[in-house]
Amino acid sequence: MKSNLGIQSILAKFDKNLDGIIKEDIPVLKKIKKHVITSGGKRIRPFSHYLFCQFLNVKDVSWLDVGSVAELIHAASLLHDDVVDNAPIRRGKPTIGSLFGNKTAILAGDYLLACGISRLNSLGNSELMEIFSQVLKDLSVSELLQMEWEKNPKISLKVYDSIIYGKTASLFGVCTESAAILAGKTKKERMVVRDFGVRLGKLFQKKDDCLDYFVDSSASGKEFLKDFKNGLFTYPVLILRNQLGLIEKRKLESVFKKEERDSSDESYILNLMESKKVSEILHKELNSEKNYLLSYLNQFPNSGERELFVEQLNRLT
Repeated sequence: MKSNLGIQSILAKFDKNLDGIIKEDIPVLKKIKKHVITSGGKRIRPFSHYLFCQFLNVKDVSWLDVGSVAELIHAASLLHDDVVDNAPIRRGKPTIGSLFGNKTAILAGDYLLACGISRLNSLGNSELMEIFSQVLKDLSVSELLQMEWEKNPKISLKVYDSIIYGKTASLFGVCTESAAILAGKTKKERMVVRDFGVRLGKLFQKKDDCLDYFVDSSASGKEFLKDFKNGLFTYPVLILRNQLGLIEKRKLESVFKKEERDSSDESYILNLMESKKVSEILHKELNSEKNYLLSYLNQFPNSGERELFVEQLNRLT
């Protein structure tokens, strides 16, 4: 209970700060601002930034703005993603695109980015500007890469890794690295802290991919087998493919090539996942990575903040 109160207190600070950063030049932006702040997101990115600021004894009050900018970039990317995916719902609520149209959603995403970069620029820290600018490049490149490869059976784990780096891990890495910048760490020290964030982001995305095949909708909050129905080659499928012989691979590809996958296809993929023990393989891999992250956190003194991070890491993975 104590931990939850601590988390809510910090998240409330970020929400209040977001309210001040996002301006309201026209009525529709007021509605979009409310939508972003009350979206029900976990705020895991700014919260990670805050916790690393605590670990590194950051005294600079800019941490609140930096974490808020990270969340704005994430929120903007979701608006754009929903347009690309033509998604009507996110986190159980209608998307901006379904409420106001895709053109408005795209421009709203751009506006959120502009608000975030404007606030970041006001801090007068060129190192922060440099790493956040790179994140925006990474996001764009990964989205283009994903559109190019998402339904291509020749997609490799290397390409997948490049996609999730830009789509998710790069921003996680900036959330931890920016804390090191505010703490005045050297570039070498910054890279170690950034690596933790990048690895956390990749673990987060892989776990999210796994929900599609191994966690019921009532528990995950996501439509079961949605990625499969859309014909996407996500991480569980790539791991499955590595366990198959040539004939089995061809059959798997033929299922993904279909215009639509029916209930018999769903039974086929779930049975194949089970027979090849993909869930066990993934659990072992993701658990190993989680243990690495936990061991990294152990270098910091035992504190309420460290316990919160461990708690959140266990929840996420």
